[in-house]
Amino acid sequence: MIDQRRIQLMLRNPKAMMDFTCTGRLPTLKVPASPLITLIESIPPRYRSRITKVLIGPSLGYQGNHRFHNLAQAMNWLKPSYTAASYPSESWRLKQFAKPLSLEDLKLCCEVPEQIEAHLMRHRKR
Repeated sequence: MIDQRRIQLMLRNPKAMMDFTCTGRLPTLKVPASPLITLIESIPPRYRSRITKVLIGPSLGYQGNHRFHNLAQAMNWLKPSYTAASYPSESWRLKQFAKPLSLEDLKLCCEVPEQIEAHLMRHRKR
């Protein structure tokens, strides 16, 4: 089944269009995945804008240091809402990093308000 995202990908990527023309196979959509993305997705979206001063670096599985005002902006860089052949954050990801991250790891790299931390810790124990 052809969907709008795959058509857009073929229109933006000549190699994907050529592969479809030659083989008849649709391009596969690559979705960014990492332990940090998994952790952030477990945090409710309403809290992401209140977790501030985010610094993504090697301790979270990415090369270099990337600063963001809040966790929502960091998530938008890590896993944008648009579909693409490649994503900017993927070139910075440490591919061999597979350690599951916890809220404690995230707290070392950003400021988490006490109310949010208490709420998240309560729901993690269940």
